[in-house]
Amino acid sequence: MYSGFLHLAIHVSDPLAVAGVLLVGGFVLTHLAFHGASIRRFVCQLVTFAGFTLMLSLAAVEPFRPTPAMDMTPTFIVVSFFKICWWLAAAWLIAGLLRAVLVFKRQPVETRFLQDIFSGLCYMGASLGIIAYVFDTPVRGLLAASGVIAIVLGLALQSTLGDLFSGVVLNLAKPYRPGDWVILDAALEGRVVETNWRATQLLTLANNIASVPNSVIAKARLVNASRPSEIHGMKLTVRLDATGLPSASVSVLEAALLSCNHILHHPVPIVTIQMLDAVALDCDLTFFVNRIEAGPAAQNEVFDRIYRFCASAGVRLAPPAASGLALPVRSVMDPGAVPRRLLDKLAIFALLSEDQRTQLAPKMSRRVFRTGETLLEQGVVPSCLSVLYSGVLAAVQLHGGKAVEIFRLAPGDCFAQASVLTGAASLFKIRALTTSVVYEIGREDFAAILSETPAIAVELVQITARREAEGQHTLAAIDAALLTSESLSGRLADRIKLAFGLS
Repeated sequence: MYSGFLHLAIHVSDPLAVAGVLLVGGFVLTHLAFHGASIRRFVCQLVTFAGFTLMLSLAAVEPFRPTPAMDMTPTFIVVSFFKICWWLAAAWLIAGLLRAVLVFKRQPVETRFLQDIFSGLCYMGASLGIIAYVFDTPVRGLLAASGVIAIVLGLALQSTLGDLFSGVVLNLAKPYRPGDWVILDAALEGRVVETNWRATQLLTLANNIASVPNSVIAKARLVNASRPSEIHGMKLTVRLDATGLPSASVSVLEAALLSCNHILHHPVPIVTIQMLDAVALDCDLTFFVNRIEAGPAAQNEVFDRIYRFCASAGVRLAPPAASGLALPVRSVMDPGAVPRRLLDKLAIFALLSEDQRTQLAPKMSRRVFRTGETLLEQGVVPSCLSVLYSGVLAAVQLHGGKAVEIFRLAPGDCFAQASVLTGAASLFKIRALTTSVVYEIGREDFAAILSETPAIAVELVQITARREAEGQHTLAAIDAALLTSESLSGRLADRIKLAFGLS
């Protein structure tokens, strides 16, 4: 069949045969060789269309002039067929141009909505051209008849058309783009994966795809958490016992936020007193995370640090206002009982027996460090295991001649455990960010405990490995950012030299 058609085309005119070969070859080449390369694919389309148009011109086939009325002769069929192919190839070329422009301007590939609309308009225009210039049929009557059909379809497809036009408005207004994290009416949130003619696809925190109709998004109260930056603000409310000074309670909460590792310390977290009565002090804690997905982990850490700091400072949490519960009478804690309390509360000492805790508590020595004071230098072998009772400490590591903060310590955290276990030098420099109280256990005293309860060493090894991994991850991120910055500056310098003809 195909060989007979090709023979017929050659019989009519040799340029038409070449035009057919060019069209088929270009179509196959763009779909096989340049399927994923939009710019090279468009170049191939342009060359194919230009050669196809040239061959039609040599064969005296004019796509913009109606085909003279004639009988169904082979010549009429071939000429009409090639004119139809020219109109479709023109729409194919224009649609490929839009796709190449979007890729060249580094627009997200997932935004296929405008491409689909534009391609549909191109092929609709090509269809009208075929009707007018190939079949020599008046278009006005067809458009008038199609208007009635459009009214009927519009009534039947109100919901679908609402999604379609809402999608047009959203793509023109661009309240979000693929990759942005959006929140809809505070009920649904997720990262935008794709926007099409009917709906927007969101990847939720549960790793599910939510398909939201465009008309729903157009009517919803939308918050784009990725603009102007990925930094996301969070707010928590905490109720504290009102028997103490409000300023002291605020200082405790500020220290708790200062010790967190999952939140940003610039912008600075803020503690605001919202209400004070005879029972409780209501405080709002406002802090920021580097991206919204880090919110749950940051929130859990903030609550954990609040509990630790309140316990170490003797500040009690108040019950909910509507519960009607009363706070128990405050008991005065003996300062000498603090070491035993640490041994009872901390997870790393959970395996110790009562006799072991009773023997170890008097051997723990208390030390106080002022803000900015260094507790342990990097590369030094400490002689004791240290447990932080109150305050905030920062673990810093030298890298490339600069001090890089790796993590922060809160009440209940210990350090120098690797040195006590193996005698290795400290990987970090420990310094006080606030006035801090530390209880120390000598290496000899702790060695006796390890010999009786070696399972404690497993917990300390896990803590050490986790902190070393955090340090490696932080330093690797800094190195990657530095390499990216150097690469960008190098490319910029090369462009400046090229622009001004510098060697």
